[in-house]
This record gives sequence, structure tokens and C-alpha cells, in this order.
Amino acid sequence: MNNNKHTILLVEDEPHTKRLISYSLTSNGFHVLEAENGQKALEVCEKSIPDLIISDVMMPVLDGLELRKQLLLDDRLNSIPFIFLSARAQTHEVIRAEKLKPNAYITKPVEPDEIIEIIHKLLSVD
Repeated sequence: MNNNKHTILLVEDEPHTKRLISYSLTSNGFHVLEAENGQKALEVCEKSIPDLIISDVMMPVLDGLELRKQLLLDDRLNSIPFIFLSARAQTHEVIRAEKLKPNAYITKPVEPDEIIEIIHKLLSVD
């Protein structure tokens, strides 16, 4: 791993979306860790603390909302910038997620350029 790269944890259960985002991130110089649900993401965070987390909201085992709640309770992990991805754009769904104070909420289908732009702002990457 190149220590000059920012590490991003991508938590997504849908293979096509995961491949699209992961490819975009690595193409833009980021090191990507992957997990298919919130429980696996917590396990990844135990081994390697990422610089930023991108998480789907709806996933099996442990969804993105519960993942965010657990991260907020951990002093080592609660300040990591966090982006929600969701197929749900209804106001009540967005409000529910916003209560967990993510740094961004992006609706699917995702635009990789939008994600990269948000990450650059959050990590102060040129």
C-alpha cells in the first residue's frame, strides 16, 4: 500500500455499484477497502482505520444506519468522514439518515465524479 494514498472503506452489497465506485476511487489514486455489510465494515475498521467511509444505507446483516450509529459510539472511529449512498430519496428517509450527521448523502444511481468531488472536499485533496 502506498502510504501517500488516502484509504477509503466502501460498504456496499450490490456488486455492480461496488465495482463502479471502487474502480473510480482506485483510478483517482485512493486505496480502497471493501465490505459487503456493516458488520464486515466494523471488522475492517478494527484492523485498519480508514480516512473516509462510504456506505450504502440498505444492506443485510447490519445496515448503513446501524453502522453509522456504532461508529459514532467509538472514540477511535467517530470522526471519520462518512458518506451515505441510498436508492431512497424520499424526504423521511433522508431525514432519518441526516440525524446521524453524515458528511454527505448521495442518491443512487451514483455518479462517480460526484463522489470523487465530495471526497476531495472532505479530505482536502487537490
